[in-house]
Order: sequence, then structure tokens, then C-alpha cells
Amino acid sequence: MPSSIAGLTKSAIRTFWQWSVPYKSSHRPEDKVYVAIWDLAIDNETTLGVLAEIFPDIPRQDLPSDEEEIRHLVRRRLFTLKPGAHPQRAMKMEDSDESGSDTASEMWDTDISLLQEVTEEAWMHLPVKLRYLLAAVNARHLQQKLEFMSSENFHPPAGQKGIERCVSGINKTFNMWRNGYKAAISKKERYFVNFFFIFLAFSAIYPDVAAGFLGERSYNQRSIGMRIATLWQLFYLWTFPFHCCWLLFNWSLERLLGAFVGNTVYALAAIVPVIRAAYLQSWFRIMMLVMSLCWQISVQFYSTTRDYIMRFITRRQMKGLRQQAETERNDWKAVDRTINHELMTLKTFLYRQSDEDDHIWDSEAIPMRVRTERYIQFTSCFKLGRPADQLVGLIKDDFEGIINTYEDYRHTAPVADGQFSRDNGHVEPRLPKFLLVLFDIAIFAYVSYSFYPQPFTFNTVVAYGTVVTIKQAIVACKRYQTPKSARRLFTNMSAVNIIGVLLVSTPVTVDPRVLEDNGKFIALTLAMTFATLFLAEPIAPLLLCITERGIAAWTKMTSRSASKKAATSVHSDAEDSDTTEVGEESSSEKGRSSI
Repeated sequence: MPSSIAGLTKSAIRTFWQWSVPYKSSHRPEDKVYVAIWDLAIDNETTLGVLAEIFPDIPRQDLPSDEEEIRHLVRRRLFTLKPGAHPQRAMKMEDSDESGSDTASEMWDTDISLLQEVTEEAWMHLPVKLRYLLAAVNARHLQQKLEFMSSENFHPPAGQKGIERCVSGINKTFNMWRNGYKAAISKKERYFVNFFFIFLAFSAIYPDVAAGFLGERSYNQRSIGMRIATLWQLFYLWTFPFHCCWLLFNWSLERLLGAFVGNTVYALAAIVPVIRAAYLQSWFRIMMLVMSLCWQISVQFYSTTRDYIMRFITRRQMKGLRQQAETERNDWKAVDRTINHELMTLKTFLYRQSDEDDHIWDSEAIPMRVRTERYIQFTSCFKLGRPADQLVGLIKDDFEGIINTYEDYRHTAPVADGQFSRDNGHVEPRLPKFLLVLFDIAIFAYVSYSFYPQPFTFNTVVAYGTVVTIKQAIVACKRYQTPKSARRLFTNMSAVNIIGVLLVSTPVTVDPRVLEDNGKFIALTLAMTFATLFLAEPIAPLLLCITERGIAAWTKMTSRSASKKAATSVHSDAEDSDTTEVGEESSSEKGRSSI
């Protein structure tokens, strides 16, 4: 009995720790493996050595060294494996054998059809060396492709700047992974990053010190747990080997930088008597609310607003270039063919390649979007830590920016010159991301309703909720941002508000003087801190799980009711037909008797 209790205690502690902020914010063992892939040697000797281990029946001199020839060989020789070659596939086959051979063949066909739409380096049954080699070669060729694309002569000025900015960010990230942080980042930026770390650590502490001077215990009770979680995340960012300035800035938007203006005025009110006297006036609070909201919007949505404005300008400039060069339509037709080629998706490319079995594409002719989706599908095979995952999210934004620019180019072309493809390519699941947007709306609507009697707090919550909801919607609309990124944003900016309603606003609403008692204040602060550190992370997955289960149950119930109605209607139709036949038989018998 004691051993079972000890086992339950250990499992409970392990579960709490795995869902805690420190664990979720920490690094993962696969981070180093993922980074080391991009610095792999891809010369002919290394490539042939890897292939010789996998294909011992092929002479070394007959093995291919070109990337696309290797992929062609892999799909021809390793596409269909025996069921026991892959544990997951073997498990599926064993389960399906119990239900009959038809189910087994159906599941096998489904597995094969899925492989037809996935890049080779994402096939988990392939040897690791081969997968990593293909990923490294694809990344090198992708960077070369982007450099060539940025030097094309048909770009308008706005499109050229946007592509160069995205290519610079991609090259900078890959250079960090290959050569290290110091070799890829300038000394000036490294000094600024160190200063930024100190500034963010100070920004996480001084508002609570100011609240202590002002005697506002409700602020400290609500925010101390959030500050501890923020410092934990900041520590893991500091120990992350590739903490560039852009990564640190984007992280700070979710935790600290957005509230900088409001927190600074709050701190000045604690130490400057004149500002403290003005702080008590309603006009000053409204002015600070407007300033804080303007700061939030300008900082949070600067890059998004810039990108959409540049896309609008790009389309106008591209239309102008097409109108100026009406006499050179043949050249523009060639340009449109190039644009459509670069926007070919991986799914379309693989099916076209399967139709042309004997034709092997040249590595330089592989479309940019195909190589991008290869990288994204390969990256999805790794369970990265939160800092590494956020850095990967930034490079995905750069890839999406280049694709959006080329789609803007294609949008200005006549439909006859280039047919629009219905294949949207690789898109991360959007339903969980949009469900989190709906949860944001519901949470902040309730929080705003609960704080309606307090005008200043109500206005602050409405402004903050609007910013968070828009930010969550932007992540949901992006094609390459994963639900994991959306859950991280929800946890950092929304989940704490659910806990705050239960442990901050509810006790104060029931008893406005509850925090004046030192014992109750300490107890509620500790409860809020514990909930922030150990209960905030599971909220988003739990809400998504409950919603998905509810939708599945509702769909099952409606399908059952529909099938019952269909069966009832069929049964009633059968009874009606039987009754009609009986009536016809009786009438015919009456006719015979009368005759």
C-alpha cells in the first residue's frame, strides 16, 4: 500500500512538472540534433558513403550524387516496405489482421497514399542519416534558390525590398545554426541583445515594486506568479544559444514590451508625488489608457501592418510595370510562367513526378515553394523546445512572406496567362487556432463584464483583450504557424486571465477588504502563483480537447438521428407499398367474384 501511494505521488509530481511553465519553457534534447543537421557535410564522398550503407547491392560508382536522383532512387526502392519494417505500420497491420484482409489492405493503401504527398526526409521509416542528408542538401539549394530569385529583374521596388528582407532573415538563421551565434551575429547586435536582456529583466520586476509602494495588493496578488513565469522563460531564452535580437523582441511582445508604457507610468506614480497626485484623476488615467493602447497597437502589429501595406504597394507597382510594358507581352508571359513555376506546391510536384516516372528534375529547377514545404514537413518531425520552436516560427514567417509576394505577382497577371492552382499546398491545421480565437473572445467578454463597474479596469481589459484577440487571429490566418505556436500565445496572454477571474476578481468581489488581511493576502498570492506556474499551460489543450470531443459527439448523435430517420422512412415506405399491394389484390379478387 505505501509503495502504491508513493508511486501515485511520483506520477502526480511528474505530471505537474511536465505541465509547468519551467518545463514547457525549457530546452529539449532534439534541439541540438536539429541544429547540427544544417551543418552536415554534403560533398560527394559523404553522400556516397551514406547511400552505400543503405543500398549495398548497388556498386558505389553507380550510386547517384545529385539530390533529385537520390530522391528518385529512394521512392523507387524504399517507398513500399514490408509491414514489419516500420513499428507503427506493423502495429496497424497487426490490428487490421484481426478484422480481416480487406481492412488490412485498405489501411495499407491509405498509408501508401499518405507517403505520396510527403517529402522523403519526413518518412520516419527511412534511415536517419539519409533523412538528415536530404534535409541538409535541400536547405543549401533552397538558400541558393532564394538568392537567385532575389536577383531577378522583374521585381517592383516594394517586392524587391520585401524579398530581400525575408532572405536576409532566413540566411541569418541558417548561418547561426551552421557557424554559431558569435560568427553570425555582429558585435553591436550582441551588445544590444545583452542590454535588452537586462532591460527585460528589470521590466519584469519594477511594476510589482511600484505596486508595493502604492499599496495596491490586488496588483501584486495577480502579477507575482506571472513575473516568476516570465523570468523563467527569460532565463531559458538567455541559455538558448541562438537568442538573436528579433527572437527576443518577438518574445517580449507576448510578455513585457506591450505593457511598457503603462507600467512605467505606474512606477513613476509610486516615486514622484506630482505624478501620483495626477494619477488619481480620471482625466490622467484616460490619457494614459489612450497612450498605452496606441503603444500596444503600434508595437504588437508593426510588422504585420508593414507587411500588408507593402503587399498592397507591391500589387500596385506590379500592375504599373505590366501596363508600361504592354509591347513586351512575350517577356511577361515568360515571367508569369516563372512565377507560376516557383509557386508550385509539393503535392502537385510529387504527383507530377509520379506521372513522369522516367523524368528526373534538375536540382536547380525545383520550385521554391516545393523546397520550402520540404523544410517545413521535415521540421514538423521534431519536438523542439519553446525557444527553438519560436525561432523556427520566425523563419517560417519569412518563407511565407516570400510566397505571399509571389502570389501578389501572380494576382496581377491575366488569368489566361497563368491558371491559378486550386492546391493550397502545405497548410497547418487552422481549426484549433480559430477555436482559440473564439475562446479569447469569450474569456475577455466575461472578464470585461465582471469589471464593468470599474471604468478604468474595464477600459484596460477591453483594450488588452482586443489586442490579444487580433494577435491570435493573425497567427490563425498564417499557413505555416502551427497550433503549438497558437497555444503558446494563448497561454502567455490569455490563460492567466481565466485564473485571475477565479482567484483575483472573485474574492475581491465577494469581500472588497479580503486582501487587507495579511494571511489571506499571502494565501491568495501563493494560490495565484501556483496556478500560474502549474495550471496555465494545460488550459489551452484542455479547452481544445473538450471542444473537439464535443463536436465529435454532436456529429455522431446527428448522424445517428439522421440514419434512424432514414430507416424509419424506408420502413414506412415499405409498409405503404405492402398495404397498396394488399389493397390491389383484394380489389382484384372482388372483381373476379363479381364476374
